[in-house]
Amino acid sequence: MSHTAADTTADTTATVTIPARAVRPLKIIGGIAVVVGVLGVVDTGFAMHAEHTLAQQVKAEAQLENTPQVYVGGMPYLGAAIMPDHEIPLMEVNALDIEVPRLGLVNASTTLRDVQVTPDQLFSGNFTGASVSTWSRAISVDAVSLGRLMGINDLQIANPKNISPTSGTSAEADLVGTLPGDDESTTVEVTLRLIDEKFIMTPVNAENDRVAEAFSYSLDTRHLPLSAQATAVRLQGGSITFETQHRNTTLDVSQLSPVEIDGRYDSEGREN
Repeated sequence: MSHTAADTTADTTATVTIPARAVRPLKIIGGIAVVVGVLGVVDTGFAMHAEHTLAQQVKAEAQLENTPQVYVGGMPYLGAAIMPDHEIPLMEVNALDIEVPRLGLVNASTTLRDVQVTPDQLFSGNFTGASVSTWSRAISVDAVSLGRLMGINDLQIANPKNISPTSGTSAEADLVGTLPGDDESTTVEVTLRLIDEKFIMTPVNAENDRVAEAFSYSLDTRHLPLSAQATAVRLQGGSITFETQHRNTTLDVSQLSPVEIDGRYDSEGREN
C-alpha cells in the first residue's frame, strides 16, 4: 500500500506544561524580582540626587567655573538609613584644570571616609554637620605646570621602572626634559621628599652640576591650595600629588571644595 506525503506528515509542535504547584512560586519569584528592580532604581535616583546636590553646592562655594565630579559610595545608598552605624563609606569630589596662583592649572580632589549621616541627610543630599572619620585633600601638579616653574618647557614625569609607586613622605621619579640651550633631552632620576613643611626634589644621578641644579626644586607646601602643609607625596599618572589629611571632623560644604578657600585655615592647618 502506498502512502502520500500528506499521510506521513506529523505534527511536531512541542508544548510545555508547567505543573500547577510550580505556578505560585514562579509568580512570587517574579514579583520579588520586580520589587528589587524598582527599589534599585529608587536607590540609584536618591544617590544621583545627592551627587548632583553636592556638586552644585561645591561649585557655588568654591566659585568654580566647571561643575566638579562627585561620587557618593555605598550600595545600597539608602542602606545607610537602616544600618547600625549610619555611614556612607566614601565621598569624592574631583575637579580638573583649576587655576591656582603660581602653579597654574592643577587637578584637585577631596575624599571623605566613613561619613555618619541621618535619614534626612540621605534624602535631601545635604550632609552639613555629618561626622567624618577621615577627610583628605590632594593637589596634583602635572609635568606642564612643574616644567614651567623649573624653566623646562618639555618636561615629562614618569615612575622609575625599578621602583614601585609609593605614598608617604618620600617617593621617586624619572624626569625627562631639554635644558635651555641644549638640543637633546636629559633624563634624571630624582627623589621627592617632604621635610616638615618643605617639598624637596633632588637629582640622584645628575651627570654634572648644571644638570643637578636644573632638576632641583623645592617649595613650601603651606603655599599649596591645601588645608595644611602636605603630609604625603606620591607619583600618580605622570603628576606629583600632594596630600593633607584630617581626622574626626564635622562636615561643612567648604571642606568638599577641591581647593582651600582663603581664610578658613591658618598656615599650620588650624581652623580659624
